[in-house]
Amino acid sequence: MKNKIVLLTLCAVMAVMALTGCKNENIEAADTGAADSAAEDSNGTFDIETVRKNIVIKGQPFEIPTVLKDLSNGWTWKESETTKWLDEGLGFAHIYYNEEEVFVAGVENYYEGTEEKGIIYHFTIEADDSSIDGLTPLKSTKQDVIEKYGEPDEVWQMEEPFIDGYYYGIVNGWDTVLGRTNDQSLFCSFTEEGLIDEITITYADLEK
Repeated sequence: MKNKIVLLTLCAVMAVMALTGCKNENIEAADTGAADSAAEDSNGTFDIETVRKNIVIKGQPFEIPTVLKDLSNGWTWKESETTKWLDEGLGFAHIYYNEEEVFVAGVENYYEGTEEKGIIYHFTIEADDSSIDGLTPLKSTKQDVIEKYGEPDEVWQMEEPFIDGYYYGIVNGWDTVLGRTNDQSLFCSFTEEGLIDEITITYADLEK
């Protein structure tokens, strides 16, 4: 998990640099309209307000945004050392359920001395004991996603290394290289066989 969070941060740096030059080559937009209409363009079937409240982690309900201090019984968190790489007010937190780490969260409103007021707004699940809006890594398929939400708002595909993923919702990207993912979106990445391997949900405060 520590390696993964390092990878996430490095990806944030590398991806912003790389995608500014190759995004049009590797990402096919299913919608060319305004960003704030993106959710309506998924055949009217994707609703981030529904999705963000329909999360199950190890059999336990979860939703974002969630303030760290408001995590319910059984849930705990610990600051990630890689927080220091991010812009002020942002952080990473390791999230645990019954002392087992379940994901690493992107946190906003995260300041020294008041870390417990940080707001979980972004995380990825990759285990088959968790789901987002009924979609489960290693069990649900690309076809399940299409049947549920329709065609994606954006498609991210690369041959080398292999990347195949669908975005739904509002996708604005990073506000700075080490900043916040300024999205309200769901991203499903797939194996070469078309099975979901990871699901990422992001619910940033778009007014910032």
